[in-house]
This record gives sequence, C-alpha cells and structure tokens, in this order.
Amino acid sequence: MFWKVYFWAVIAISIASMFVETVNGPVLETTDTVISIISTIGLYGYVYKKQLLSKSFWKFIFIITVIEMPVYIMLDVLSDPELGVGGIIFVAAFTLAIMYPFLLGLYRYGFRKQNLA
Repeated sequence: MFWKVYFWAVIAISIASMFVETVNGPVLETTDTVISIISTIGLYGYVYKKQLLSKSFWKFIFIITVIEMPVYIMLDVLSDPELGVGGIIFVAAFTLAIMYPFLLGLYRYGFRKQNLA
C-alpha cells in the first residue's frame, strides 16, 4: 500500500512541478524531464509488478537516475545564492529523504529478481 500511495504522490509532485519557473535552461530541464518520466515508468512497473522492457534497461536507467538526480538538484540549489550553506544542506537532506524510496524501488525493479506479470 505504501508503494502505491508513494507512486501517486510522485506523479502529483511531478505534475505540480511543471508549473514552477525553470531556472536551469531548456536543455537541462528537458533532460531532467525525460529521465524523470522514464524512471517514473520504472517505478510504476515495480509498484504494480509489471515487467516493462528488460532488466538491463532498468539497471541502466537506475544508474543514469542516480547520477542525474543529485547533479540536477545541486545545479538548481547552487543557482540560488540566498540559500547559503545551511539551505543547501537542508535541500540535499530533504531531497534524499523524499527520493530514497523512489531510488530503492527503481533499484529493486532493475537489480532484484521478482515475480512480475
């Protein structure tokens, strides 16, 4: 039940974030959006136990997401000079706490053997 609620919360947050002002430029925003959509599809597969594409594809997407997510967050945080060191630490910790289940689900989907339909 947690995973389904979490999945739909991720969808709601993703939709809401589309209406926030972009600050990193169109290339970075587009890259983040594409990776986020693909990795969210992987989370869907994990949550609803559906095999979508191959395990090796999801392993690759997991690695890309683990690299892209902190880079995007840090570029976003560093572009705001008002945050300071404390703000940067808070944003990093908050993001990690919120995104840990996302990354865990994506990891399990790509690297663990499961009974999927």
